[in-house]
Amino acid sequence: MNPSHRSRPHFRWLSFLRRINVENKGLKALSLLLAIFLFAVSRQPDIDIRLIDLPLQFSDTLPGVEISGVVDRQVSVQLRGPRDLIRSLTNNQISVFANVSNKEPGDRVVQLRPADVRCPDGIEVRQIEPASIRLRLESTKRKSVKIEPHFMGEVAPGRELYRIKVDPPAIEIEGPESQIEKVTYILTESVNLQGRNSDFFTTVDLETPHTSVRFLRQGPFKLSVEIGEKRRIRKINNVPVLLLSQSPGYRVFPKTVEVELFGPESTIENLAISDLRVEAEVNPSTTILQSIQPKVRLPAGAEKNINVKLIPPEVRVKRN
Repeated sequence: MNPSHRSRPHFRWLSFLRRINVENKGLKALSLLLAIFLFAVSRQPDIDIRLIDLPLQFSDTLPGVEISGVVDRQVSVQLRGPRDLIRSLTNNQISVFANVSNKEPGDRVVQLRPADVRCPDGIEVRQIEPASIRLRLESTKRKSVKIEPHFMGEVAPGRELYRIKVDPPAIEIEGPESQIEKVTYILTESVNLQGRNSDFFTTVDLETPHTSVRFLRQGPFKLSVEIGEKRRIRKINNVPVLLLSQSPGYRVFPKTVEVELFGPESTIENLAISDLRVEAEVNPSTTILQSIQPKVRLPAGAEKNINVKLIPPEVRVKRN
């Protein structure tokens, strides 16, 4: 047998080992660096840190009970852990929970314990300040209140607001009983009237009177505003009273009344006595003295923006 054939298997093994050794140098180096890094991390010294002004969160309260006031919603915690981990911490990684799930309405004290702090693994909670908080729990209340428009600015010269309508006119609110009792109305956001001289329509949202008061309906809300000519008062004397009766023989006292008009200046200035009709409808089944509130008829189209007042408001009617 040829000696070269006998040595060939040994040559193959040596070649295989050399190839493994060369091709895996990078992988071996990476594994070594990773091991060194993990060792270094595991050997990092522990340090302390204090995080301040952490927001305090609360567990769910009993049904129909809610928090109406907290003395201090900001807490601080002292933590301990590996240096690099501690130094990379931010406030939003830490949560402090106060357990109020079993508390009845009234002034209450809640203890804050290390177990109430949620933080990353490997971090130890050493201290919480304050160690307890005082708060007030109240029953939840609902009620309906009126919506009031909030205006800013003035309408155009010679114009004024006639009518304002909010749809819906009221809203149901909910919150702690003490806060709900204080609310008698809800304001809309500001609506600018500056320079407006005609009717307009818009949508508005509502201003929350207190952070704990909630609206049970979401906006926006409809607001319609009617603007017209500036109004004034005019009095017209000696307007005759007309009796409306199917039977004759009735007399009215007094025979004339004073009509007070409140409306757009240009409209009421052009009205004459002949344009006004004051009517008293007689009850024919009554033969005794009657007291009647007359009605005033205005020209067609004029009655929309004119308010009428009679002096005296009643007349007496008697059969002859």
